[in-house]
Parts: sequence; C-alpha cells; structure tokens
Amino acid sequence: MRHDNWRRGYRLPPNDWRRGQRVDYRAYHLAPPPRGYEWRQVDGNYVMAAVATGIIASTIIAASR
Repeated sequence: MRHDNWRRGYRLPPNDWRRGQRVDYRAYHLAPPPRGYEWRQVDGNYVMAAVATGIIASTIIAASR
C-alpha cells in the first residue's frame, strides 16, 4: 500500500501507529532509533517515528508491484 504522506517531519497517523508492529531494527539491518523513537512495520513499510508524537524520522517504503 502506498503512503505518499509518510515523509520525514510528517506525523504518522495514530491508526497506522497502533496497527503497526514494532520491529527489531537489528533483525532487519535498520539504523538504531534514537531514544524515544522506534521502528514500526505498517503495510510492508518500515517507519521510524517518535513514540510520543508520531513524528517521522525515517521511512523505508516498499516497492510497488
């Protein structure tokens, strides 16, 4: 699924945050998140966002099929 609005500095919608699964960044060779951030996998995409605010720091968007 495309998420064109998922960019650095944008807010990850609360519904997307809640349905996303927390990701062990080491297992997926992702950059370690800073304190207060975590990686989530939503719709096959990886998003690092602030836990408290949902502000996106980094994204890895799945390729379209």
